[in-house]
Amino acid sequence: MESFKQWCGLPNVHGAMDGNHIIISEPQTFFPKDYYYHKIGNYSIVVQAIINCNKKIIVLCVGMLGSVNDYRVLHRSTSYQHVQFHGLSDLNKGVDGVLPYLLSDKGYPLICWVMTPFKRKDNIKS
Repeated sequence: MESFKQWCGLPNVHGAMDGNHIIISEPQTFFPKDYYYHKIGNYSIVVQAIINCNKKIIVLCVGMLGSVNDYRVLHRSTSYQHVQFHGLSDLNKGVDGVLPYLLSDKGYPLICWVMTPFKRKDNIKS
């Protein structure tokens, strides 16, 4: 967590999380459309990784259908179940009363152990 703090200035960051798609041939299943990811226009399976500050994978979830979004991949992963019941605090203790959390993109939910970017509305005036 100290290395993340030095790199990005945020305290108690345990890791960073994101998903990616591995392109595959059209599956020969009853429901190939479940593997179809419209943003890339191809069939895929999803890989979700949590990395540490040295860009080493510490948790990997592979094999979700390409049509499944980041939130659902996280929600169905064993890491989600583990953290929901045990928190990240069993991995590392937080500092100054703030528990460890993961950094992620806007595809993930903002929950107590996942920090996402602020979603700005275009109609908000400063």
